[in-house]
Amino acid sequence: MKRRVVTVTIFALFLILATICHAESIVKLSPHVTVYQDTINGVFIEKDGRTLVVYGDPGGNLKKADMVLFTHSRRDVVWAGRELVENGAASVVPAGEADNFSKVNDFWTSFANARFHDYQQQTTKIPTKSLRVDRKVSGGDVVGWQNMAVRVMDTPGYTRGSVSYFITVDGLRYGFVGDIIFGDGHLLDLYSLQDAVPEAKIGGYHGYAGRLGELISSLRKVINQNPDILVPAHGPVIKNPKTAVELLIQRLQAAYKNYLSINAGHWYFKGRCEVLAARVLEPDDSVNWMPYATTIRKKPPSWIVPIHNSRLVLSKDRAGFLIDCGSRSIIEEIIKLRESGRLARLEGLFITHYHDDHTDKVAELIQEFKCPVYACQGSKDILENPEAYRLPAMTANRITNLTVVPEGHKMLWKEFELTFHYFPGQTIYHDALLVEKDDGEKIFFIGDSFTPSGIDDYCLQNRNLLQQGMGYFYCLDFLRKMPPDYLLINQHVVEPFRYNQEQLKHMTEVLEKRRQILARLFPWDEPNYGIDERWARIYPYGQKVKAGQRLKIAVKILNHSNSSHIYTVSPNVPEGFQLKPEKASINIRPRRQAQIHFEITVPDEVSKNLYVITCDVKFGKWDLRHWCEAIIEIQP
Repeated sequence: MKRRVVTVTIFALFLILATICHAESIVKLSPHVTVYQDTINGVFIEKDGRTLVVYGDPGGNLKKADMVLFTHSRRDVVWAGRELVENGAASVVPAGEADNFSKVNDFWTSFANARFHDYQQQTTKIPTKSLRVDRKVSGGDVVGWQNMAVRVMDTPGYTRGSVSYFITVDGLRYGFVGDIIFGDGHLLDLYSLQDAVPEAKIGGYHGYAGRLGELISSLRKVINQNPDILVPAHGPVIKNPKTAVELLIQRLQAAYKNYLSINAGHWYFKGRCEVLAARVLEPDDSVNWMPYATTIRKKPPSWIVPIHNSRLVLSKDRAGFLIDCGSRSIIEEIIKLRESGRLARLEGLFITHYHDDHTDKVAELIQEFKCPVYACQGSKDILENPEAYRLPAMTANRITNLTVVPEGHKMLWKEFELTFHYFPGQTIYHDALLVEKDDGEKIFFIGDSFTPSGIDDYCLQNRNLLQQGMGYFYCLDFLRKMPPDYLLINQHVVEPFRYNQEQLKHMTEVLEKRRQILARLFPWDEPNYGIDERWARIYPYGQKVKAGQRLKIAVKILNHSNSSHIYTVSPNVPEGFQLKPEKASINIRPRRQAQIHFEITVPDEVSKNLYVITCDVKFGKWDLRHWCEAIIEIQP
């Protein structure tokens, strides 16, 4: 009799909540399975007055549960199960990601330094507070609950070590699959899949959606379980699993095939891109690789000296103008040129982009040669304050005393005319330099934006935006309008090259097709949300402060949508920290960036040297918890 009373109470609670929530926020999938659709999907399985929870309880409806099943360690999901675990529910987590639950302080402490020179590009959306782990599971394990068997399957892809859970309830086979799928044929994003591909000898930085092969394999394993219903962590419940999964696989393959066809890696990794294709595409499918651009000559003209991934422009009177400086070996080579008499003096340095292999040793170079450093306006802040950003391959070394020039600025230097341009190719913060010699030779130094095989967009975290007038659309349009007698120089490619108009048109058409493919793949109203991890970010990303100090942050939001949105931001600060205001909203016009300011006061007494703050971001149908983060380091 007591059990019946408890059972009625639980479902009475559901009915009450259904009257005060949106009509579809609580869905009864079968007599004993209910899903609370909120910021994430909280699944409640009830039997004999007891409750098993999958993902968590986003609505805060339950005070207690027997057990919470976590599929992966993303903090935008894990938060929903935290209170239940703290109230006594047993936590079940994937063994491969257990440290992300229980040892978060270790991660964040090491990451404070590891975020510089980072070429792994793994997501940092892990919890900021440790969670007790009661059981670690991996594929093949069975979790028993109330005489029911929950079977565990390894399903890596969206994260490295994620698992899925399968259980039969009320005669239906349920699959709880985390974020490996979002509704019918969608995926939340691609940037979370960035990873190394060892079999192709390609590292994480160059591994565009590198876990796509694993994700597709996991999706096929899920379908082989013959589920009747799939409940992902985010998005609609899937009642036609086979159709939804097959559609997602088709879309993923189409996106990857499109990416490979004009990718710079086909030049850098000759023969290895075919390995990438074989991991993701069907055996009878093939990639329509774009023919290489014309390499007019095997090496640049004599007045350009390649030095590793820098280029030195030499004038007739032996003065030099350098482009990029990322290593000590570059400085040593320039010193040798000076000692040999080939270089009389260095009169300037231009920086194409912020990556450490182009900037890390600028300060040492300036100390040696005392020359001005030129940069375009859009790169100024990231070069002067690299610690304020979380992006690939960051240097920790600030560059001071920049000579900042506007777009299109022209400067006569010796027998050359130099024109400085914004050129958002490989990264959103990227520039280029057109050098025109008095004899008519024209060289366009494009940093790392193009190779003879196509575009350098292999790292999704570089923020390659797919919108007209932005990113590579901007660059390709720029190249189409240039005179036909210029040559391109990539800092990592010795041979100067040139695209013909047909190739420029082809790359533009491929990108336009990519926008269409990604618009169908992602659930967002604009595909850029699915490839731009930093559309919402906290600025500065890293700050060093003292206990008792007041600091300011700005949450910068780029509205990728074609319509205005009201974005509401709520920072989550550690216990004892004061926050003003607690939340704020802003209306942002289409394709514009705006920011919301907050003030945080650190307590006079702190127990740690490092804290992480996160922000919830709401707009439209989206309620994204703990979406972006920043690091606060406490100084003595």
